[in-house]
Amino acid sequence: MRYSAITPNDRKKMLQRIGATSVDQLLAGVPAALRTRRMPEVRGPVPEASLLAELEDGKIPLPRIALTGSGLYNHFIASTVASLAARSEWVTSYTPYQPEVSQGTLRMYYEFQTYVSMLTGQEIANGGMYDGSTACVEAVLMAKRLRPKGRRVLASAALNPQYRAVLATYLKFQDVELVDMALDATSGTTQVPLDAGAEDVIAVVLQSPNWLGVLESTTAIAPGAFRIVVVTEALSMALVKPPEADVVCGEMQSLGIPLQLGGPTAGFFATAKKHIRAMPGRIVGRTVDRNGIEAFCITLATREQFIRREKATSNICTSSGLMCLRSAIHISLMGRKGLEEAARMSARAARAFLAALEELGLRRVYSGAFFNEFVVDCSARPELGARLEAAGFLLGIPLDKHGRKHQRLIALTELDYARMSTIIKELKAHAHAA
Repeated sequence: MRYSAITPNDRKKMLQRIGATSVDQLLAGVPAALRTRRMPEVRGPVPEASLLAELEDGKIPLPRIALTGSGLYNHFIASTVASLAARSEWVTSYTPYQPEVSQGTLRMYYEFQTYVSMLTGQEIANGGMYDGSTACVEAVLMAKRLRPKGRRVLASAALNPQYRAVLATYLKFQDVELVDMALDATSGTTQVPLDAGAEDVIAVVLQSPNWLGVLESTTAIAPGAFRIVVVTEALSMALVKPPEADVVCGEMQSLGIPLQLGGPTAGFFATAKKHIRAMPGRIVGRTVDRNGIEAFCITLATREQFIRREKATSNICTSSGLMCLRSAIHISLMGRKGLEEAARMSARAARAFLAALEELGLRRVYSGAFFNEFVVDCSARPELGARLEAAGFLLGIPLDKHGRKHQRLIALTELDYARMSTIIKELKAHAHAA
């Protein structure tokens, strides 16, 4: 629970209102053994993440360890993000139609766009999308507008299954065939066909890191192909070289947005400046008012709210502005070095844990380069996952329902790096308990 300060007079009025004479009387129903008048003894100064881990040690409900990802990742978020995001400067209209009363919101969108362009290596970015899956769909629909003769979309078999399901739903009514591109059985990378640049191909859709954790390459794709790269683990962009693509889009959850029952999150969309008239969503620009003072306003908006429906380039009317704000604040606080360090710690955590699994006889399924997520074959220890789960330790996501028996998709972050010795110790203890 977040701390909200009150004055002694506030406390007195509140107690009078509920008919209590003191806080002790209010808490009389709580057993004395469960109450303390001592402030917690903590060492310091220490980083916020370390302090929280120390205070929560032994008090975290199950699952205590959850090495899961598949599009949503448990990264550290400073308390400052929530505090700043709640300030009144951002409490303006839902959509900033009137710039004179929405400068806070418009500035935020402008900074969000700037950060996305820097992370993706693209020339322009819009003011946010609903989430990663719809950002992927919007990229394909933009490609269809640019390549109207196309009738096929080539999507990697390692595209997140939920993203593919959303894409298939949209294309079902577009007279477009969605074709799966197979994976290399050894590396786990996508095998893009030689005709990817053909006139009847609308776009080639890759995810990197892909759903199975493997980093994809776009350098060898046939000339003329419209390349869309989806990123669900946004922190990877702080460490991995930007892909060669016509559109980079995806999910911003890893950057300042907590895991909250699957949502809300925020999507991002970045492309080349030459596609600006075809891109979805809206763009916020910087200008000056009639007095020469810096000002922000919507400079391009092509959604249904603004123009006739048949000319709109997007039917997603929500850009998850509050979540975009959280991401912008988080990136501002972390900076380039902070993001890179968090990314390196996530990658190191994944490699350290993989080494521990290999010592137990388990093996990684694919050999391709990876960031912080990988698939492991648990055939050698099929009972290990259930045994760990009973102890509150989720060993990734079982992939049985995807036809991958005894395989698990495992992801680690910088939060796991900070307690890696404990994680590995517990893993080995349960592995040897049989």
